[in-house]
Amino acid sequence: MLGEELISLGVLFLFVLIGGIIAARVKQPIGIGLLLVGALIGPHTLNLVHDQQLIDLMIDFGAILLLFVIGLEFAVSKLLKIGAKAVVFGLLKTGITFFITYQVLTWIGFNPHLGIILGIILSFSSTVVIVKILESKNLYNRQEMPLLIGVLFIEDILAVIVLTFLTKSSGGGDILNMFEQIFISVSVLILIYIVMLRIAEPVISWLLKNSSDDLAPFMALGTCVGFSCLSGALGFTPATGAFLAGSIVASCPHVNLFKYSIKPYTEVFTSLFFISVGMMVNFANLKPLLPLIFTIFLLVLVSRFIGVGLISSIIANFRKDQMVFSSMAALSVSEFSLLIAQHSMKFNLGIDLVSLTAFTIFITSLFMSLTITHYNRISSMLDSRVPKDWSNKPKSLSKYINIMLHELDTENSNTRTFKKIFVNSIAYVIAILLVLLVWKKLVYALPAEKFLLVYTIHAASLTFIFYISFLLYRKLKKMYNILNVILSNNYAYNLKRSAKILNILLLVITLFLVTIYSPFMLVSAPLWLNILPFMLLIFIIIKLVKIVGVIDDFNSKRSIFPEYKKSETFFPGNIKGGSGE
Repeated sequence: MLGEELISLGVLFLFVLIGGIIAARVKQPIGIGLLLVGALIGPHTLNLVHDQQLIDLMIDFGAILLLFVIGLEFAVSKLLKIGAKAVVFGLLKTGITFFITYQVLTWIGFNPHLGIILGIILSFSSTVVIVKILESKNLYNRQEMPLLIGVLFIEDILAVIVLTFLTKSSGGGDILNMFEQIFISVSVLILIYIVMLRIAEPVISWLLKNSSDDLAPFMALGTCVGFSCLSGALGFTPATGAFLAGSIVASCPHVNLFKYSIKPYTEVFTSLFFISVGMMVNFANLKPLLPLIFTIFLLVLVSRFIGVGLISSIIANFRKDQMVFSSMAALSVSEFSLLIAQHSMKFNLGIDLVSLTAFTIFITSLFMSLTITHYNRISSMLDSRVPKDWSNKPKSLSKYINIMLHELDTENSNTRTFKKIFVNSIAYVIAILLVLLVWKKLVYALPAEKFLLVYTIHAASLTFIFYISFLLYRKLKKMYNILNVILSNNYAYNLKRSAKILNILLLVITLFLVTIYSPFMLVSAPLWLNILPFMLLIFIIIKLVKIVGVIDDFNSKRSIFPEYKKSETFFPGNIKGGSGE
């Protein structure tokens, strides 16, 4: 038995080498070569490696180390510096892909629950594949990349949250009870994470001082394994714990030492991860799904050009060539999506989600790698087909949103107060959820005859919730006032006009977020109710047309930001040139 496993492992290492050679010869990233080779040698094709237990083990180890490495880029201090622009961009990009995928698949006759899962799977782009492909093609230092990397960070966080919910959820059961379990488990995990952040630096510094640097990989991997086990004990995927462990190590001053020391281990296991993912592709299961695969590929293309290209134009003021480059760079579907597909198999949706997702990762990564260097040619084609006056119409709105997000990311007394109140508001929301949880527990625990105590608990809980809600309302109102002051550039004359624009803009953003994430609410509703989001979109477009006129008039009188006409110097969309052009 052990001999068979060793032979299988030897075959894996041999074909990792072959996959790397193939990728190098055709000038593609090694991950693409490994996915292809894995699909060929796996149990569903040539059957050179058929030990399913070993394949699953390599995928689990690879996923844990892959997420640990990704977590090493997520130091808390770095997370706090992710700008408002990246956060808004990330939420809109994932939401737009999710919405388009769900609506198209539902309207052409697929199960709405399958539409939800595939919408989630296609929403995330691969940080690892994108960075490696762009580096190999000398495109990584372009002006768009800092914002795109920030967006990928936001997506990775969202993917971890989705994995957390999928791990805790089941095919049925009490939804409220599920949310209660998730809230308790997440609270415990966050509490331990905060404690570890406090003690990790002095403990690691002491260990390094009293030992040699040779122990660095064992400290890093020990932290990774410890948090993975904790995450598994709390009912989450071990990869979630690995991600948090990486974030803890990233907050230490010795993070570069850890990155360097574990690099050989991560290279080995991530290579085995990609080749093992390829081995999960079952071409027999994919054959009847060819129309769906073609549809999914088109959905990825369309949703990326809308969710990345159009949104980058509006909130980052990107030129057409930058819009096209950003859209094409984000084509590769994330390795997180495979983990999501694995945890979604329990819903019995009638198709092989793992094979479908693994094949989608392969074809989107390959297509992105082959086409990314031709972004200028595609941009020129679009230039000849899109009317010049149409592309200039949203210019005022784009500049206004750019200035708003730029001001929020600028460190001053107003923005510091805004961010502090925002954190306090989140704390109030958590307090309300905690009170609701305790309230439910106490009421169910008490016998019915103690009605006086029960009524007292009801009254106390309601009073506390109303009080916290009132404080939350005041905080939100203060945030609104600060935002209005920021946008009016501290001129009292502008406050009323700025408030008018801000009210419409906040309404549009809120309604748009509700629209793109509406499938979560509509999944069990009759199909005809899916028309409601499109009605909301029409209303949003009408409001946007109105706001463009108001902003254009507002800015033409230079009543907002004296530096408005110089805004080209602030935003990468107006910087000429860039690496790779």
